[in-house]
Amino acid sequence: MAIKERFRKFTASVAELDSEKLREYCQRFEGTVRIADAKPREIVTVVGEITSLRIVPRPDGVPWLEATVSDGTGHLMIMWTGRRRIAGVAAGKRLMVSGRGAAKGKGGRLLITNPRYELL
Repeated sequence: MAIKERFRKFTASVAELDSEKLREYCQRFEGTVRIADAKPREIVTVVGEITSLRIVPRPDGVPWLEATVSDGTGHLMIMWTGRRRIAGVAAGKRLMVSGRGAAKGKGGRLLITNPRYELL
């Protein structure tokens, strides 16, 4: 079995291997759910890595900070209202996020607005 696993590591793409490592990392935290298993209208706690970060301009002039988080099983969108940046929150950083999800994100992704978060 060890030979088969080593051979897979040579033939798998870098993205697949990175995703697998991220899944393993995120599963270490107790009391969290996988993003793929998170459901709208429930309070969830997930661990993941910020894959993208952007400032969303608003018509009222107060921008929102939007982050896409991945745990290797899926993607989740997070929005902080009235923020242009948050110290420590950047692409590639890992964090634990808690909040009530809504299925309003791009492509039907789960969206959490103004979540509690902890940088890891």
